[in-house]
Amino acid sequence: MHRVIIITLISWLCAAPVCAQFVPPGISKTETVQISAGLYSFRWGAYRSLFMVTDEGVIATDPISPEASVAYRQAIATVTDQPVRYVVYSHAHWDHARGGQLFKQEGAQFIAQERCVTNFNESPDPDIVMPDITFTDTYSIKLGQQSLDLYYYGPSHGTCLIAMIPRPHKMIYTVDLVTPRPAGGGYLPWDPQVADFHFNNAVSYLRQLEELAETEQLTAVIGAHLVPLPQGKGQFAPAAPTGPIESIRERREFWEGIMTAVKAEMDSGTESFMVSARMDTTPWQNIRGYNKRKFKQLIDRIAAYYAIGR
Repeated sequence: MHRVIIITLISWLCAAPVCAQFVPPGISKTETVQISAGLYSFRWGAYRSLFMVTDEGVIATDPISPEASVAYRQAIATVTDQPVRYVVYSHAHWDHARGGQLFKQEGAQFIAQERCVTNFNESPDPDIVMPDITFTDTYSIKLGQQSLDLYYYGPSHGTCLIAMIPRPHKMIYTVDLVTPRPAGGGYLPWDPQVADFHFNNAVSYLRQLEELAETEQLTAVIGAHLVPLPQGKGQFAPAAPTGPIESIRERREFWEGIMTAVKAEMDSGTESFMVSARMDTTPWQNIRGYNKRKFKQLIDRIAAYYAIGR
């Protein structure tokens, strides 16, 4: 019964922004995991950022917040005395992009896809450092024998989300759009309203990530969020930050399937505001994190997209 209460609590919290920093019992607030030689995942609460250590300096991603960046920098210092030379924004959302001043003071250059600048200007936040370097489609940050290669395929989760390949590793780092999960990649978005989600290009974006993974013979996805694993007696442990490359395909199939079903219901004559009440939800009721109320919100959001194109 205690475990059921804890899981219910997590599901409720994850329907609100507080989920961003909620850490279940048994899991520490911060964690640094070595993924491979010179490649590390830093976790602050529910967020994971990636950093690469080379003989010529460190490449870090997403500072997360002013408080998180202090712990982040300390974590890097426990691994190397090399300076942080670059900080890469995965996208423009505040919950990943705030807090970079500490790295800027160290002399780091900030890099982002060019559309992030528009986002930062239109929705300013004093804790966000503006990028020094921007790019359109691809960019490679090289330090010594290693590189972090950046790829942009159009709007998806936000307008400037990128994927990253930390070479020479056969892995891809994805933020928010794909989070690898144990025993399959199916899961309901923690925020069923999927704010700033661009349905018009999301499936295409994921398909292009699949093609990139196949071309580059990638074997694993590095995630950017905590996935808690129940350990019994109300305790949890963090899942590994990596998962199978099939997680990308599974995520694409989730969005493709649910969007196709919503559109089919509307094409049959159902008004957008009635779709969630009439659509057969059986195919998704066993998905991880399924909640009737949250699922209805998600269906309503997708129906709204097909109604107005946004």
